Amino acid sequence: MTSIRTDIDSAAAERAQTFLDWTKINAKALATGAVIVLVAAAGYWFYLRQQEIKSANAEKSLLSAKQSIAAGNQALAQSDLQKVFSQYGSTTAGVEAAMLLAQMDYDAAKYQDGISLLQKAAGSSGASRNQTAILSLEGDGYMQMSKAGQAAKAYQDAATAALGDIERSYEQAKAARAYATSGDTASARKIWAALSDDPKAATVAAEAKVRLGELTAAPAKK
Repeated sequence: MTSIRTDIDSAAAERAQTFLDWTKINAKALATGAVIVLVAAAGYWFYLRQQEIKSANAEKSLLSAKQSIAAGNQALAQSDLQKVFSQYGSTTAGVEAAMLLAQMDYDAAKYQDGISLLQKAAGSSGASRNQTAILSLEGDGYMQMSKAGQAAKAYQDAATAALGDIERSYEQAKAARAYATSGDTASARKIWAALSDDPKAATVAAEAKVRLGELTAAPAKK
């Protein structure tokens, strides 16, 4: 037993010495690696801090623009919103500014300008939380331009991006109405039928049944 224990102790000592030797040989590399990790961590912290400051500044600027809207100063509000989007387009506040600008374009009958702005905002890194609202507003613009087919597709994309059942069914209903307006009753009927049977679409189920009945009865009247 003594001999076995001695051999074990000897092997352990040899491994420890090997580790110490390896550490000495690679001390410079280990130190360099530690410095790299620390620099990377510091850089990441600095990046996050800068993003926080940027978001906070964007929110303040957006609030100022909203106050101009509330005061009825549309010209100043539009100017402020454009600055918010230009400077902070990658933030949530910047994207919201773009949506407000698009609505102003719609109010001025500049529908394509509003749609183009929304499409630009949709590609922003700050648009992830607002994709459904952006796409739905885009669809509203197409409807104002009497392009119901394109509006329906935008509404369907909005439904796909939706995170909740109520929001999703609401956008699907808008798509069905747009398809019906465009004359594509087959697509409208398909959506209404799905909504009428979907327990998660309770908020539009009643309308879905009515619309489905209208679309089904329509051919018989001809």
